[in-house]
Amino acid sequence: MATSQQTNPNPPIEPAEVVSSRIGRAVYVVLGFLCLGLGIAGYIIPLLPGTVFLLLATFFFFKSNERMYNWVLNDPRFGPLIRNYRAGYGIPRRIKIVAIGLIVASFSVSIVFFAGTAVVRAVLVLCAVGVSIFILTRPTTEVVLGG
Repeated sequence: MATSQQTNPNPPIEPAEVVSSRIGRAVYVVLGFLCLGLGIAGYIIPLLPGTVFLLLATFFFFKSNERMYNWVLNDPRFGPLIRNYRAGYGIPRRIKIVAIGLIVASFSVSIVFFAGTAVVRAVLVLCAVGVSIFILTRPTTEVVLGG
């Protein structure tokens, strides 16, 4: 079965809307690099949701630095997923399955081994359920594109 990256055309990249304030750009750049680092780490560390942080990094670069914005969107690993999501194509089914599986696994480990109180456990469960619901309610690429 073809992946969404092969099934659909590359959506166009809209030009960045860089803020005019130097301080604003600086804040957005710092937040963009922070989210970019967390996004890359999220593909290595199960507890971190990589795609969410890459989407945030794209937003911050969209507001601060056109070159970094274009770099993220043109990256061969992350770019197609982000462009497709932003174009309304949703999240590929395989990515949803992996994300939910990692959420269940990582939050379960955190709840069982690291959460000391019932309140912390409840907050972790609510976070896991909330993130899972968010992922599940996003469009599925294969459904949107009919593939």
